[in-house]
Amino acid sequence: MFCALLGWLGLYVAAVWLYENLRSPVLLILGSIKQTVFRQKLSQRYGKWAVITGASDGIGKGYAHYLARQGMAIVLVARNEAKLAKVAAEIQTKHGVETKIVVADFSKGPEIYPHLERALGSLDIGILVNNVGVSHDTPKFVDEVPQSVIWDLINVNVAAATLLCQMLAPAMKRRQRGLIVNVSSIASVSPSPCMSIYAATKAYMTSFSVALREELGPFGVEVQTVRPSFVHTNMTDFLVKDAKDTRMEKYLVTVDSFMAYAGCTIGKVDMTSGHWSHGLQIAGLYLIPEVARVFILGLINKKLRDEFHAKGKTKLR
Repeated sequence: MFCALLGWLGLYVAAVWLYENLRSPVLLILGSIKQTVFRQKLSQRYGKWAVITGASDGIGKGYAHYLARQGMAIVLVARNEAKLAKVAAEIQTKHGVETKIVVADFSKGPEIYPHLERALGSLDIGILVNNVGVSHDTPKFVDEVPQSVIWDLINVNVAAATLLCQMLAPAMKRRQRGLIVNVSSIASVSPSPCMSIYAATKAYMTSFSVALREELGPFGVEVQTVRPSFVHTNMTDFLVKDAKDTRMEKYLVTVDSFMAYAGCTIGKVDMTSGHWSHGLQIAGLYLIPEVARVFILGLINKKLRDEFHAKGKTKLR
């Protein structure tokens, strides 16, 4: 009897794991078939404008170019006006779509949101990509992270996406269409010693995004959660430039490679790692009990801390 119960429990656990890890690939295939049959442009399906935060570099810039190639008008949001203007010019030259730039430093907190509401409120926003994020680069113990950086982590990683969704969701609900893409991280899969605050903010993002999907679904508004692993951006430069083990670079997916996969998932799946190799990493993590994940991540991060703790700098993307 006991062996039979263990057998059924094993089947149940295997079924849950298969569902969690094969659901997105199956939906991606079905969504691709549907898109091929109906051939509906993203702007027709969701609305004219795509808003991308953290759009001056990295993944945000990648999303901006990808959505522009699909014919969407682009609103670029970041704190560096010169970089924004350069990206906007690139997009207009390469893709010939209308662009706007909105300068906003999300680390400033509540004071920037009236400005954002004025800039975005009159637009037919079909897609919102909440990509802006901050990290303290190299792993650190909590007591080593300056309070100003902790506030940046909260204001940028948690507040920015939350308040932009709260700001733009009502218009999407009225139109009965729209897509919100929330960029979280593989760090949301497990608590991560020496990256504890960053991982916690990303766990918030995943939890918030999945719950928001259920709230907005009845109104025709879609929400996609993206949980990438390491992508070669400004935020991960320290792994390549300063690491003693230069082999780390081969584990970093380029932004172009990431977007080639992540872009294909837009409008097709509600949860993705963005890149097939990152999906395998997440599936592997879910095979390991949380206590083991925390222990292993702690060992890795503490080793990196010992190598880099004197060189860490906080960067926004």
